[in-house]
Amino acid sequence: MAILELKNVKRIYQTKKVTTEALKGVNFSVEKGEFISIMGESGAGKTTLLNIIATLDRATSGTVVLNGQDTTSLKDSEISKFRRRELGFVFQDFNLLDQFNNRDNIYLPLVLSNEKEAVMRSRLSGLKGPLGIGELLEKYPYEISGGQKQRVAVARAVITNPALLLADEPTGALDSQSSETLLKMFRTINSTGQTIIMVTHSLRAASYANRVLFIKDGVVYHEIYRGENERQSEFVERINQAQFMLNRGEQ
Repeated sequence: MAILELKNVKRIYQTKKVTTEALKGVNFSVEKGEFISIMGESGAGKTTLLNIIATLDRATSGTVVLNGQDTTSLKDSEISKFRRRELGFVFQDFNLLDQFNNRDNIYLPLVLSNEKEAVMRSRLSGLKGPLGIGELLEKYPYEISGGQKQRVAVARAVITNPALLLADEPTGALDSQSSETLLKMFRTINSTGQTIIMVTHSLRAASYANRVLFIKDGVVYHEIYRGENERQSEFVERINQAQFMLNRGEQ
């Protein structure tokens, strides 16, 4: 069952002198429980696409249906509530608040939704072990490493039980070991049924997904699926080859 459907999504930015067509007609769907990576050169439109899916930007035309709701028809007064209910976010720069300890950072989206404290404690209890954050909860973001911050950010993103988890270059500020830890964590979360879309420049990061979409010139230009018994190194090589052919076509 498709949890997300984009149909002919276009995004045009216009000033007095310049018109920029960031998305030229994007079409794809995401099945519930998929883990998808989106790749593309800078300026290809992948960040614009992610922002539209995240309801942080509006499409100029086309439809985006998430969990049965056409987000392009939402009123401004409805968007924030919908976003808190349906979406979880993991950013490259963590976006944690230093004035709150890590526990309160994780609780924040539930607090904004007026959730009961007992529910917050129960949900966090189920995340502490799998995400390895039990010893971090009473500390503040400025007291922990980048990899630890990202684990806290993941907990904040998934504690709401979102329909869709969105990750924007989540390994971009991490060292290789922390990146591997985070990506394995995403795979574990995905195995529980969580749907994930991740924008990344990293071949290694993209290979943790089950499907890779390539954005070029504002459209979904190509896609590849990971084989059921395919080794990760083989999938990395196929992603690399696909990316090379796309870039070669620009020359």
